[in-house]
Amino acid sequence: MKRFFIAAIAMCLLQQLNAQDIFDALRYSYQPVTTGSARIQAIGGANISLGGDISSAFINPAGLAQFKTNEIVFSPGVNLNSDKMFYNDKTTKGSKNKFNIGTSGIILSWGNRYSNNNINSTTLSFAINRTANFNSAFSYGGTNMNSSYSWKWIEEIDNSSLAPTIDNVREKFPLGASQAYEAYILDIDSITGQLYSHASTDKNLNQQFAYQTAGGMTEAALSMAWNRNDKFLYGVTIGIPIINYERRTTVTEKDGTGNTDNDFDSFIFTEHLKTTGIGFNAKLGAIFKPVEYFRIGLTFHTPSVITLKDVTDASITSNIENLSKKLWNNPDKPTSYTYNTYDINSLSDINSSNNIYNYQLNTPWKLGASVSYVFREINDVAKQKAFITGDLELVNYKAMSFSSSENVPSSGEVEYFKSLNTSIDDNYKMALNVKIGGELKFKTWMLRAGFNYMGSPYNKDFLKSYDIKGWRMTPSIGIGYRDKGIFADLTYAHGFGRNLHIPYTLSRDPYPYAKNNYFNGQIAATVGFKF
Repeated sequence: MKRFFIAAIAMCLLQQLNAQDIFDALRYSYQPVTTGSARIQAIGGANISLGGDISSAFINPAGLAQFKTNEIVFSPGVNLNSDKMFYNDKTTKGSKNKFNIGTSGIILSWGNRYSNNNINSTTLSFAINRTANFNSAFSYGGTNMNSSYSWKWIEEIDNSSLAPTIDNVREKFPLGASQAYEAYILDIDSITGQLYSHASTDKNLNQQFAYQTAGGMTEAALSMAWNRNDKFLYGVTIGIPIINYERRTTVTEKDGTGNTDNDFDSFIFTEHLKTTGIGFNAKLGAIFKPVEYFRIGLTFHTPSVITLKDVTDASITSNIENLSKKLWNNPDKPTSYTYNTYDINSLSDINSSNNIYNYQLNTPWKLGASVSYVFREINDVAKQKAFITGDLELVNYKAMSFSSSENVPSSGEVEYFKSLNTSIDDNYKMALNVKIGGELKFKTWMLRAGFNYMGSPYNKDFLKSYDIKGWRMTPSIGIGYRDKGIFADLTYAHGFGRNLHIPYTLSRDPYPYAKNNYFNGQIAATVGFKF
């Protein structure tokens, strides 16, 4: 099995490093929810060769050259998220719903009647799109007799090559390990000098993990497209992805033996992470119409280069029964201790800026191809009866990479990100996405349906190791109305798939994971006006 966390990834080389991992890269690179206007979501997100929709700015900008008039578009929607988690001996469920704004913006198109360069029209578009929705709430738990969450803190300290003194831990590990050390969860063996945890596996640990995430990934786009002789359409988009992500994690471990005097009853660890960022990318595309009713589309999306900032704080509350009373030979010592990031920073005389880290992420590139067939397309567009369209996309998840945003990164940072990027390359692959959809038109009303399949970003060894699929499927259906320069669309898309969630990673086997069967219901509406 290829490990997604090799030894160098487990190291806390610098106190500022907040342990970015391969799943952080995927969060901002794998958008399983179908996005776009309600019309495009209804046909499975397929729009590389079809064009004629504001969503083309984010899929294939050449499709904007289909426009002959100006438009203003607004697309509100609601996401319905649900998870079913399987962890060791228990099954739990979670859900969270959220209102969001889909593809919206303005399209300006003008003809070039007096030009001699065969450019029939030019189109300019300003648009925004919610490309990822991070809103979720889920929890899972069960009995774990193989490892404790606290072991990850021991590995961080051991792999740092620092002496496990209280001053070193306070200064270099202000998030997690230091709180656990202060709260008597971690201790040093007086004979061997080795770190160990009082939350040992012989205590039949009952673990519970709860996660609340919020935010999303929004992209602003400026696009230009040109129509040459109504045969060859081409365009370009400059995109600005904007990231806002928050996660609150609560980890609870309890002694399952019932022994009230074995130096450990429980601990509750909470961590709050806020990530913000901004980047840029480009999208290039072309559509060829050999005959009026048949279209061929090609598009290429460059990687997004995103600068990110993590701000993290943490706290722990322990119940160690009579441990401190024994250690200090003092019956007045408490059985419970609470420490947070502010406490640790005060004890080590450092400021909160040590819990802030800036870095860079490159997302995958994407290549797409498509064909569309329009039934009975003639000069009078109102007499079109139907269309069918299909897209194929190749996404290179192996191309994801992290780097430091410092002008002169330290050797520790260089080695850390080098190891992390090697792990990304070892565990991800190129994935193929398939999208297909169609529309039937009845004068002013349209009926649409589509299907979207997103291939797994994980390689075969990874999937085999965890016995998961990693794919996602989204069937969709929608209706539309067009008349006298006003249009309105309504769509429901139902995404479902299988994935996994790993609460913590260790350099030793085994480490825990939960299987996740999830679905995402998405209600999308679009209203627009031609002018």
